[in-house]
Amino acid sequence: MRYSCSLKDRSLPLFIDSIGIDWDQEDVNRETGYHYAHWLHTQQGEGVVEVNGNKYTLSQGQGILFLPGVPHRYYKTSQTWKTAYFTFGGALLKDILTLLKIKDYIYMDDATFSFDPFINALFMSMEFDKTYEAEIASGHIYNFLMRLKIFLNNHQQDDPAYHNVVKPLAAYLETHYMDEITNQTIIDQVHYSIQYTTRLFKRLYNMSPYQYLQEVRIRKAKELLVTDSSLSVSEIGERVGFHDTSYFITQFKKSEKLTPKAFRKLYFKS
Repeated sequence: MRYSCSLKDRSLPLFIDSIGIDWDQEDVNRETGYHYAHWLHTQQGEGVVEVNGNKYTLSQGQGILFLPGVPHRYYKTSQTWKTAYFTFGGALLKDILTLLKIKDYIYMDDATFSFDPFINALFMSMEFDKTYEAEIASGHIYNFLMRLKIFLNNHQQDDPAYHNVVKPLAAYLETHYMDEITNQTIIDQVHYSIQYTTRLFKRLYNMSPYQYLQEVRIRKAKELLVTDSSLSVSEIGERVGFHDTSYFITQFKKSEKLTPKAFRKLYFKS
């Protein structure tokens, strides 16, 4: 069964694009990724997913979340491969995924996290109440992302590298984002080489410490843009650690697809 939403309320923090359950999964190759976030898990049989040079087997109960625009492909390795999936977007999708520290994709190999009840409830909500289906679906998607957060927390708690290196460094970057951060700054915080620290960070957060710092700075800049209209763009850039206004604008636009000034106009009408 498949359900596609022809009308999407893009003003919602999260909105559903399409959903399928008990789906006879065909082979898929997306060289430029998909334009929405895409969750896929196995209900019966088995398939293989290839993403970012890695290959993962999706056995029953295992799944994967692709972020928008991440190239990937998947194909069945058993005679029958039944999957459940849904695709979604939203005004706050990027910010929520950043806070969850998800970049590119997340592979769920723990089959004890059953997602069938969730996706069945989501599918039923699309059929049950047409008046508020978008709002109900938005709530279900948020619940789904919180389950991913629980999964990440549980697995990180079992990893000594997370507690000893990655977590302390992330906390430092969250509170010192306005300062100049160099390789030596990072080394002084964790007492490991920059190469080793970067490998750990990428393994656990799917991004480097500098990418993490950049996202923190952009997030803080967005907060200032919408909470203090008296500050200029250059002043905000300076406050969050960008000491070159042109570079700040370039990086902000790269992240948010619009300039800081245009972003502010969404909240303050001149």
